[in-house]
Amino acid sequence: MRILKMVTAKASWLAVVLAVSGLASYARGDEAVTKSSGVLPTVPGKARIAHITLTDVTSVAAKKGWLQEEFAKYNAKVDLILTTSYGGTGVEASLLDRGDLHITSRMAYPALQHRANGLDAVIIWQSINPHPRRAVTLVQTDSDIHTVADLKGKTFGSSIVGCPYYAGVESLRAQGVTVDNDLQRGDVRLLNITGAAATSAFLAGRFEGYGVHPTTTTTASLYIQNQAREVATAVPNGIYVTAGGRTVFFAMRKWAEENPDLVKAFLVAWDRTVRWLYNDPTGAHLQEAATIAARELRVSRAVALFSLKDEARTSWTWGITDYKDVVASIKKFQTYQISVKDPFFTKNHLNDKEIEAFVDRRFFAGGQYFVDVSEKRQGSAAAEPTETRPGKVQLAKVGSSH
Repeated sequence: MRILKMVTAKASWLAVVLAVSGLASYARGDEAVTKSSGVLPTVPGKARIAHITLTDVTSVAAKKGWLQEEFAKYNAKVDLILTTSYGGTGVEASLLDRGDLHITSRMAYPALQHRANGLDAVIIWQSINPHPRRAVTLVQTDSDIHTVADLKGKTFGSSIVGCPYYAGVESLRAQGVTVDNDLQRGDVRLLNITGAAATSAFLAGRFEGYGVHPTTTTTASLYIQNQAREVATAVPNGIYVTAGGRTVFFAMRKWAEENPDLVKAFLVAWDRTVRWLYNDPTGAHLQEAATIAARELRVSRAVALFSLKDEARTSWTWGITDYKDVVASIKKFQTYQISVKDPFFTKNHLNDKEIEAFVDRRFFAGGQYFVDVSEKRQGSAAAEPTETRPGKVQLAKVGSSH
């Protein structure tokens, strides 16, 4: 009897496996995708696939059909990946390294850190300088801290592999306040923490100063619910604003070398989506974009709208087209970090030739696959945001340190 039960159980399990396999085969059907990046666009019945990070911009581009339209020109398809669902930066690097992610977005600083750690990737796009509020230092709304100086003897919480940490340390240093690091003790203690856990710990009072991007899903709610206020932004015209804080898209070098046409298709779709948002004087596109991003990124519509409208936004921005400008910004940021004895960049850095090779010249002005992503391109009707377009939404009073 016991043997019969085991055989029956095994048979049932096998039936389930066969059924699932059958369903999987049926689901693929004529939509089969060859993952190899070496398949040429002219091969009938085959399609290349590009694994691209899911952002508010790419979610809109996909929903409007523009990503699919551009990639279809090269017999290719797009797979959007919500990298935040996998965990932190290290997991993203693993996805890139094993070929499960081809193009992703980071600020220039963490992209450089990836490269210095050995990830063989190239920059294919860089944004213009961000607003100083892209990275800020927060305190709780009812805190008795009103200036950076008030943080002395307190604790600053942020991730040492995140931009807000570097922007925060720079802004505190500019006002005569130092933060702990591996090499020396400072005026302010450092707690290395990130994500939802950091926000919870901040609200619980585990640390007083919080280095963040205002428009991330884990911190936007602090503004919406008026639970925090700013005591510092990134230094205007500082090293973060003019270099390390610029957004970049980067791709694995081997994949980009084999698929430059797909990189170009991505850039065309990205540029088209950004112009679509800015070229609408009614604000209807903004509302539509917020609805799409909320659904695809699994956040509330209020958070999605805040992330689109606030001047601290990390997406929906114009690009730099000058290869030399991009290279110079990367070199400048690294040189500065070494000069202030940053623990990571003091030990891990690229030489000039490696930085020049880190930026893929083919996708910038004069390159074979160049796409003009600049705001001022000839014939463009794009304009600066107005009251009805993405702009400043200051929901928490900025501290007196400005």
